[in-house]
Amino acid sequence: MPPDEPRDVPWPTLDPARRSADVGAYFDRRSRVYDRVADRPYWAFSDRVLLELLRRTLLRGLGNGEGLRILDAGGGTGRWALLFLRELPRATALLADVSPGMLDVARRKAARAGVAARLELLAHDLHAPLPRRLGRFDVVLCFHNVAGLVADPAALVRRLARITAPGGRLALVLPNLWQAAAKSLRDGRPGELGRLAARSAVRYGDDVPEVLVFTPSVARACLEKAGCVDVSVRGFPVSVHPEGPGEDLPAHLDDARLLRRLVPLETALCLPGEAAARGNSLLAIGMRPVK
Repeated sequence: MPPDEPRDVPWPTLDPARRSADVGAYFDRRSRVYDRVADRPYWAFSDRVLLELLRRTLLRGLGNGEGLRILDAGGGTGRWALLFLRELPRATALLADVSPGMLDVARRKAARAGVAARLELLAHDLHAPLPRRLGRFDVVLCFHNVAGLVADPAALVRRLARITAPGGRLALVLPNLWQAAAKSLRDGRPGELGRLAARSAVRYGDDVPEVLVFTPSVARACLEKAGCVDVSVRGFPVSVHPEGPGEDLPAHLDDARLLRRLVPLETALCLPGEAAARGNSLLAIGMRPVK
């Protein structure tokens, strides 16, 4: 399947069908243990910082979400869809994912959280547009490496922008090239630096699909070329990075009270755009113009 518009991106040309098969199979295998990674101390801290960033940016002015429709594209086990439904208790959401195993986990989590009536689940390959009957969404999310796991991330951003309602917000959490380089060296995979230089891509393990990565300027360009305005790109976390192959928190931060105090301080450091390249991940947000 060719891209839906001419390419002007740093990544190689990949086959969408093979990409979907590889990524879907990988996450089906990982679906039952996927959430355990997010519960590790470093990633739990990273998620707390991201949520605070979202409260100060994307969620600002949305109130209780009355009448808002959210799309979580590639939402996996529903971690962020459920958090958004908690933050916006009058909103509804659609979670679309290519992995049946991940959707099964999301379904069970939504039932336990008491929001099954507010969360629709859809088996969907993000290489294709969503069905037109679904209409447009006020908030569109594509988080944690999902945009780096398709064949053409720029084309995916264009498709997501088209289904974002006028005045709506599109938010991406993206893998950062600079931190992918640091992680590869930390994990004893220096050969990945060549892949990053040649393909803007990385493999975090021999059994992990290749991830296409972004710099802050590439993230901004993808949103602006998709027609978004008021684009911002921030990094998070910027001062705390994972350590060792287990991606642990630095040992001196292993204190719950200290971490509670650190979250707002870390968030404040993440807000300036100049810090984006330092972030372990990138948060890129754009708005669709009001016509």
